[in-house]
Amino acid sequence: MKKYHIGKSKIHKKGIILDKSVKKDEVIFVFVGHEVTVTSRDWFHGLCWLQVGYAKWIVPCPGSAGEYLNHSCSPTAGVHGNNRIVAMRPMKKGEEVTIDYALSETYPLWHMRCHCKAKNCRKIVKPYQDLSHQRMKKYINYTSKYILDMKMHISWEDYIEAEKSVSRGRNFK
Repeated sequence: MKKYHIGKSKIHKKGIILDKSVKKDEVIFVFVGHEVTVTSRDWFHGLCWLQVGYAKWIVPCPGSAGEYLNHSCSPTAGVHGNNRIVAMRPMKKGEEVTIDYALSETYPLWHMRCHCKAKNCRKIVKPYQDLSHQRMKKYINYTSKYILDMKMHISWEDYIEAEKSVSRGRNFK
């Protein structure tokens, strides 16, 4: 059962508005579309695309929720796996579903001007690797699988320690 409708957004014209309350970590919708590989200068055309691999994005189906998923520097939702959009906290009916676009974008030249009006607005949104380490830690459970698999969320020192642990037979997350 659909949990939202497309309605008026305070951030950007239209957005995803909840029709019912959702719990923390509840799936709100699955970002659906077709996968594209972009290796040319046309990479910037997809502001509402969701990155799922190196040079791979999901382009949302026309009219689907993905087309209306707005960015906020104080997001209400994040990404589980490659394309499940989940609540980062309990959300009430009428709230807008937003994500921090940096949680699914690693292209180094990607950036956008932000108009989210959040108290902690960064003004310019850049890819995941440009987030502060504190924000990476805060969002660890809401970051795309692609980025987590790349281990971009750990510092160089933590990475070296993890490699030592693996060589000693320990697991590291």
